[in-house]
Amino acid sequence: MKIGVFGGTFDPPHNAHFSLVKDVMSVLSLDKVLVIVANDPWQKTINRQITDARHRLEMTELLFLKSSRIVVSDIEFQIGGKSDTAITLKALSEIYQDAEFWLMLGYDSAITIETWLQPKSVLNQAKVVVVDRPGSERNLLPPSLAEAIRLRGSNLDISSHSLREMIGRGVIPLDSIPHSVVEYISQNGLYRE
Repeated sequence: MKIGVFGGTFDPPHNAHFSLVKDVMSVLSLDKVLVIVANDPWQKTINRQITDARHRLEMTELLFLKSSRIVVSDIEFQIGGKSDTAITLKALSEIYQDAEFWLMLGYDSAITIETWLQPKSVLNQAKVVVVDRPGSERNLLPPSLAEAIRLRGSNLDISSHSLREMIGRGVIPLDSIPHSVVEYISQNGLYRE
């Protein structure tokens, strides 16, 4: 069984996340993708306030609601503590014992992999596919990702950071976030300054 693993903060989740998952599923003929919502994305929490994990999980479930082979997982909440992809992959391998894991990374995440906790362990447990942002196709990856497969991403150049700023200003980015997620954000007063 070929399983994709796509982790992130998802603060908020958006259409580029959805597109990345669908593109990789199609190109690599994955049987399933596990979307892992980070418990404590420690490299981000040192710089800014992160939205409550349960809100991020519920929004991510809304984003992938209609996709039967895509499962949103709270496994990192169960593990607790700082998000550590090596530990997450080890826990997943105990659940899916005969699976081949494909770690799905956007370019922005891929270039930081050597700063992660236990990056060598991550690379020993999963094959890596990197999806380029528009304009990043010619940029180099870290040496540890020399064996990674690179895919050209969709032309959706969306960042959660810019979406939080837009929503904070009262702009509703319906072209970047599904209506169900926008409604959730509005109902829960998220990203308001």
